[in-house]
Amino acid sequence: MAVPVTQVGILRALLQIERNLTNTQRDMRNNATTWRSMALAQSIPVLTLAGFMNSAALAYQTKLGWLPTLQANPEWPRIASLYTTMGGTGQEFTDMMTPLNAVANQLGPAPKTTYAEIVTACDQIIAAINAPLSLWPE
Repeated sequence: MAVPVTQVGILRALLQIERNLTNTQRDMRNNATTWRSMALAQSIPVLTLAGFMNSAALAYQTKLGWLPTLQANPEWPRIASLYTTMGGTGQEFTDMMTPLNAVANQLGPAPKTTYAEIVTACDQIIAAINAPLSLWPE
């Protein structure tokens, strides 16, 4: 006998969405800030730094692909219903995903052959991705 999907499971999935989107947003901004500092200090070889950024771009794309996968799950209407009950809308997912996807898709092919190009790419990320709302500094 399988364990049924209850409201506890639905809540878990909704919380996972929140964690995934919030953590991806925070990681994008924090990573860009770190990469920018490394480029300005020229503390590691430019190709190594570019490799870090390319790896992160792939990881971001993977993490952002989880929500569309979940939206195709037969339980999605229950997850969306719970979110609506909490006062949320489906548009909010789009509003969050649009800038995150843009950064994830633009980071990989962005020019990263010089420190100056890396600083430019990082400045663009920092301008596009604000820090998530938080009770305390992160």
